[in-house]
Amino acid sequence: YFEEPDHSGHHFGPGSNEVIEALEKVDRILGMLMDGLKERNLHKCVNLIVVSDHGMEEASCEKAVFVSSFVNNTEDFSVIQGPAARIRPSRLPQEFFTYLIERLSCRTPDQPMRPYLKEHLPKRFHFANNERIERGHLYMKEGWQASMTKKEMKYCSGGFHGSDNLFKNMQGIFIGYGPGFKHKTVVPTFENIEVYNLMCDLLGIRPAPNNGTHGSLNHLLKRAPFQPVHPAQLSHDTPCDASDPTPSDDLHSWSGFGPWQEAEKVVSNYVSSCYLSEDNCTKPNTAALHCKSRSVRNWSF
Repeated sequence: YFEEPDHSGHHFGPGSNEVIEALEKVDRILGMLMDGLKERNLHKCVNLIVVSDHGMEEASCEKAVFVSSFVNNTEDFSVIQGPAARIRPSRLPQEFFTYLIERLSCRTPDQPMRPYLKEHLPKRFHFANNERIERGHLYMKEGWQASMTKKEMKYCSGGFHGSDNLFKNMQGIFIGYGPGFKHKTVVPTFENIEVYNLMCDLLGIRPAPNNGTHGSLNHLLKRAPFQPVHPAQLSHDTPCDASDPTPSDDLHSWSGFGPWQEAEKVVSNYVSSCYLSEDNCTKPNTAALHCKSRSVRNWSF
């Protein structure tokens, strides 16, 4: 474990000269490791993984929201400051959270703060059922933070992390090198919880139960030892039988080129596949489309 470049990133910001110097130091240390493996003739039989747990965002109190400016009485709760700020009650009943969230919502145009009850946050956060996470949550736009007051803001300069991991600056790195990995291969981003199963595969051991998806990183490996078995499909898709979309019934005709005629024009170009949802197949003027399969793509107009 290296504390750099995290330490310098917090103190000086991710784009600082100090972070560049810290990266150069880490690079030299990794170079020493590789030189040692080569001296022992182990560089072709040891798998090496370089991974980080988060990225870093430039901090500024110009991109901060202070809850005290929206609520008069702040004696009954505190705010855990940061890019994933939470509301911690001192004497508040649980039902008061709904009122407080409403008070903080849509107070200014283009408000960078979206208050949520944790059970209403996106499911991918896995916050809803965790009793250690406060019920009131402030979801911040990219690069923004929140606190009760400006005095309580920890990072008005330097760098911070903890925002939504879909934000580009929050994403870390992954480098895999060794006989188990494919060479010169760039792969799409993936979650760090998948690394455990990958390491188990490289070590030839069976992973303990975990929240990763075993086999999801097989495309990184030369020879993946585990092949996931997916449940068999219970029924087969039926392709749409699309014929001439021009209505033959005068009751279904109208002047102009309406949106549903546009949909039929598009679908007529995809005779071999069903691109309409079942709901669309029940709309007027779709008598020529016999679509009974599950939705592959939902069209909206």
